[in-house]
Amino acid sequence: MEISKDLESETQFGNERQNNGSKKVVRNIVFVAISNILTLISGVLVGFVLPKIMNKADYGYYKTFTLYLSYIGLFHFGFIDGIYLVYAGRKYDELNKNKFRLFTKFLFLFQMIISLMIIIASLFFITEDYGIIFMWFGINLVLSTMTSYYQFISQITGRFKELSFRNIIRAVLTSLSIIVLTLLFYFDVIYLISYIIYIIIYTSIQALLLIWYVFTYRDISFGKSNKIEENWKEITKLFKIGFPLLIANLVSGFILTIDRQFVSILFDIETYAVYAFAYNMLALITTVIAAISTVLYPTIKTYSENLLKNNYNKLISIISVVVSLCVGAYYPIKFILENFLQNYLDSLPIFRVILPGLIISSCISMVMFNYYKALNKQGRYFVISLIVLGVSAVANTFAYVAFRTTISISIASVIVMSVWYVIVELLIIKKFKINTIKNILYIISIMAMFYILTQFVSNVYLGFAIYFVLYVLITLLFNFKLLKTKLG
Repeated sequence: MEISKDLESETQFGNERQNNGSKKVVRNIVFVAISNILTLISGVLVGFVLPKIMNKADYGYYKTFTLYLSYIGLFHFGFIDGIYLVYAGRKYDELNKNKFRLFTKFLFLFQMIISLMIIIASLFFITEDYGIIFMWFGINLVLSTMTSYYQFISQITGRFKELSFRNIIRAVLTSLSIIVLTLLFYFDVIYLISYIIYIIIYTSIQALLLIWYVFTYRDISFGKSNKIEENWKEITKLFKIGFPLLIANLVSGFILTIDRQFVSILFDIETYAVYAFAYNMLALITTVIAAISTVLYPTIKTYSENLLKNNYNKLISIISVVVSLCVGAYYPIKFILENFLQNYLDSLPIFRVILPGLIISSCISMVMFNYYKALNKQGRYFVISLIVLGVSAVANTFAYVAFRTTISISIASVIVMSVWYVIVELLIIKKFKINTIKNILYIISIMAMFYILTQFVSNVYLGFAIYFVLYVLITLLFNFKLLKTKLG
């Protein structure tokens, strides 16, 4: 992986490259942001309308299905991640089409074998809800993995318009399906919206998008390909370098979802539905900021070490400022729950606890992890995350044994996440010899302000106004120069 050019001319060249590339980065973020706004709209429908037309048990089973889908990436064993690491930054025309046809065919057959094994195993307990969930999980394994593969091709080659357009179509189809189901429910055409119905709809949309991707990338999907024996070394290399990244991603994801795993196992399905709903609201906010993450690594990979050093604090500041603004969505969401979804009002205390943790997790996943990848330190990141995962398991177990409440588990998760932030950042501080205390103090100030405000101000309108004013004041106090540079 190329990290630097001629060191003597690096500063001048790096600044010129950064200026020329910044416009492209902004355009890419705008394209992805537009699609994410529409995804947000569909997410609002799924997040707030679906629980309204489903009973708690069915919604709980649906969220169990989506929870297990979050681990579906494990089953390609790092193959896609290897492609991502090796080919990120290449133009599509530069890809060896014969070789990528082999990659496509190999991955498809590989996933089909695993999928069939899961489906056959699920048939032994198909009469139970979890058997049905695992059968659909097996079906979605091929669809999701192959879709991810083509999406990675779009990302690594910078075809963000194409990626964004697909996301827009997904959002539109999802929104239409929710609207149709709602109309059928309220006009008594369908008396019960089962989780199976929506899983079928979800799977159908996934299949349609995959067919579209296959057509778009038909020149790397069909036709003559290299022989597998001639490229076996490269295939094994992709697994070798991609697997640590895959595991690091999964461990990171598991740290963020382990509390949900605890709740799904230790509590009944309706309690889990309420807990999962809190995270569903959190996912709506992450959709808003995901545009930055999508384009960040291909950009960071082109930076020299000097540019990485100079941009670290700026990137953390930008992410924390943007996500902190989104945290203010607590009060609008509180209003929706109190007036339209009283059945899920019990999820509000959980949402209040976990929401500020989004600032921490976003900085880790969007900036720090990408820095570890750019520095070829994903192995170190994996070890750190594995240790934190162990700490998280212990903390969640202690929270359950001591208090036996879902709120105690969510508090433990935020505490562990804070520890994770500090540990992950230590290597970056040591590597670049930089001072990051200002960003840490900013995040602490915003989180403290949020917890204190939401504890004592329950009025939605007043709380939202106070949060926004305090957010602006704290942000100006810590990031005035940055905002003046970016907005001036």
